[in-house]
Amino acid sequence: MKRCIAIVLALIMAFSLCACGGSSEKNDTPAAEASRVLHLVPANVTTNLDIMSNTSDEASLVASGSIFEQLVSADADYKPVPELCTGWDVNDDSTEYVYHLREGVKFHNGETMTAEDVVASMNRWIDGVETAANFTGGAHFEKVDDATVRIVMEQPCAYLNNLMASYANRPIIVPKSCIDSIGDTGLLTEFIGTGPYKLAEIKEDQYIRLEKNPDYVPYGTPGDFSGWAGYKSAPIETVVFDLVGDESTIISGLQTGLYNACSGIGYDSFELFADNDDFDVTTSDAEMPMMIFNKKAGLASDAAFRRGINAALNSDEMLYGAYGSRDFYTLCSSYMFPSQELWYTEAGSEFYNQADAAKAKELLTEAGYDFTEPFKLLVASDSADFYNMAVVVKAQLEAAGIPCELMTYDWSTFVEIRNNEPEKYNAFITSFSPKTVPSMNLYLSTGWAGWCTDERIQNDLTAINLSTNSEEGAAIWETLQEYMWSENVPVVNFGIQKSFMINTADVENLGYMERIVYVNASFAE
Repeated sequence: MKRCIAIVLALIMAFSLCACGGSSEKNDTPAAEASRVLHLVPANVTTNLDIMSNTSDEASLVASGSIFEQLVSADADYKPVPELCTGWDVNDDSTEYVYHLREGVKFHNGETMTAEDVVASMNRWIDGVETAANFTGGAHFEKVDDATVRIVMEQPCAYLNNLMASYANRPIIVPKSCIDSIGDTGLLTEFIGTGPYKLAEIKEDQYIRLEKNPDYVPYGTPGDFSGWAGYKSAPIETVVFDLVGDESTIISGLQTGLYNACSGIGYDSFELFADNDDFDVTTSDAEMPMMIFNKKAGLASDAAFRRGINAALNSDEMLYGAYGSRDFYTLCSSYMFPSQELWYTEAGSEFYNQADAAKAKELLTEAGYDFTEPFKLLVASDSADFYNMAVVVKAQLEAAGIPCELMTYDWSTFVEIRNNEPEKYNAFITSFSPKTVPSMNLYLSTGWAGWCTDERIQNDLTAINLSTNSEEGAAIWETLQEYMWSENVPVVNFGIQKSFMINTADVENLGYMERIVYVNASFAE
């Protein structure tokens, strides 16, 4: 078995190296002096900037905090801080929140932000995002006066600001007219925000160009910026996101100065920049790669079957196969990141990274599995790390006598099957960024792919949301995580992926918190 896994890992590393060796034509980016334009390269191509609906890192990189702002944002410790409000009042039982709006805030279309815009935007978020509806009990925002909005809920919601500040479906504030014009797709057709940059042009499959918003008035103290929040000075007037896709082109572009920063190239390219004085490299805990079981249909709808699959898995081999070095990942059984001291727990860790083929066979036999029907694992072909993990999962399961079929598709097809055709697969691989409250994790949602409808899980998550004492909430979460690892196994957390940002040394004041934060970036004199 070890020899089999070693061969698979070797093939994966060879595949990764080959994938970096292609070439493609240079993107047709707008002509401008390189020293005056900041060129950033997203890991994947996206032009849907409605970041309330589109939760991709690439969309947030382009639009979050720059084009769009929120009532509440998050600092470097994921604590909620005011953004489009100056502050808030919360009653004693956390059922009523009152937000005091910043005055004179301008949208990119010249309109002044009103309480009506805020109410429409926040209620669109509640109506369109299941987790938001669950947190609020379906309650809606209302206008108090021209400078004040509020929400009154029937049950306590101590973590509402945490959800607003850092959840992947971002409650962006846009003009009410933009919401009124939304069609059947449910997506914004105009990307008009309040941020320090405004959308200037999208050229499909080539670039997205932003220009500085001359009407933007920073809040806070100059230089006081943390995480995603605070004083935004926007020293660089033009920011271009080059939609490249080909890694060899990205690397070449960084080396020649065509591009200024990227956080999406392969880990095998790290050494090209790590010891080069012409570049700065920043690393950080980024995401938790996971295998999400399909609990709606098929083999994995049975918790006993899921326990058997989990017993066979060796997370260390999977993460090494994806990243090629233990410098780029950490083994971790917790569903929450170590930096989140309140929620981090190792409860249930004895069921993590078991790598026990014999135990897997025993559990699956007890579950009634006959070892003939293949375990169907859905994966996106254009996410190299997820694909490499899937290849190792396949080898590990087959070494335990479990036939495994990889269903490999491009990203858009992967998403379509993942969301709408659960009868076709048993699990899929993706990753998740830090969330400030466990119930914000999308993979524990009843309505998202994976369909986590277990009564115990949902009841405990509700109890956490309703708790007004953080220690009480943490205690509930600790016992729930143990239950999920030992009995229900809705997902298998592989560990923590470390990501890195590379930027040319002439760019200063770039932030890095899950994604590149460029609102205060400047070029060195």
